[in-house]
Amino acid sequence: MNSSRWKRILLGLGLYGCAFVVTCALGGIAYFHFGNPRDTCASCHEMTSVQSDWAASTHRTVQCRECHGGALTLDIHALQSHVHRIVRHFTGGADQPVHLLDKHVPGLVDACRTCHPRSYADWQASRHSTTYARIFLDPAHNITAPPTDDCLRCHGMFFQNDIKDLVAAPAGSGSWSMRDTARATQPAIPCLACHQIHANSDATQTASFFVHREQTHYSASRLPVPTIFQGERAVKVSLDPRQRVCMQCHAPNATHQLGTSDDRTPAGVHEGLSCRDCHWSHSNSAAASCDACHPADSHCGIDVRKMDTTFLSTKSGHNIHSVACEDCHGGVRPKKK
Repeated sequence: MNSSRWKRILLGLGLYGCAFVVTCALGGIAYFHFGNPRDTCASCHEMTSVQSDWAASTHRTVQCRECHGGALTLDIHALQSHVHRIVRHFTGGADQPVHLLDKHVPGLVDACRTCHPRSYADWQASRHSTTYARIFLDPAHNITAPPTDDCLRCHGMFFQNDIKDLVAAPAGSGSWSMRDTARATQPAIPCLACHQIHANSDATQTASFFVHREQTHYSASRLPVPTIFQGERAVKVSLDPRQRVCMQCHAPNATHQLGTSDDRTPAGVHEGLSCRDCHWSHSNSAAASCDACHPADSHCGIDVRKMDTTFLSTKSGHNIHSVACEDCHGGVRPKKK
């Protein structure tokens, strides 16, 4: 057999081998992209618990690739994460817990918008959609209370470094600045601050809070009901698990006194109500909240929306969260008509 014929045979075998390898590779990639997560993602033992949580969550009908990117994704962060996990698996680091990384949050927020456009629009219209720049570059606030690591507990809980790595103090008469300019427009309180993607579908666990120091979510049902005092008297606090999430940030100071720090616990005529009894989900608007109970439960028999409270005007001396009957009746609680 002459050499040219051998060359043709070897070339054919080489091309066939390459085609076989490429076909197997594409087939494997396609399998991991479109396959059942129970047979793909959970095939790695370190992902078993994550897959089990997903299978019991409200998102169990949504494929992993829809939020995290599959084998065919063009999301560079998702691909880096997948490759890093494979490397860690074979280098002895597989026992490390799987954490949600700061760089993945913007992509997951976009995934939330895809399936929950109304909730996303409501969140964008709320004050909770504030950005890192609005929070940490506010000159008036920074004069009275310069940014500290504790600020990250509620504003930027996914940031994985210290406050000094996030913002730079002014030099002389200059202004505060972001060390990472790309982060300036990112949300400081994203969807994932109050929602865990893999949360159990139980109604009491649909809300959760992401704890900055531990970089993990705690479901609302696991959060404690705080004890709050008005003077010496303990205030009745709603047992609604969702309120416990609100109170991780809207909480009193170390004295546990009602209304201190950023506490909004209902008291007075509204004592015992939950935040969600008045504030709409995601938008946090309370514009139509009075209509739910009044005038059916108005002891005064007048339109409560026109009373002198902060609901009518933020300049009012009667905070809607703590207003009591005697506040407007000379310190005496009036009798029912």
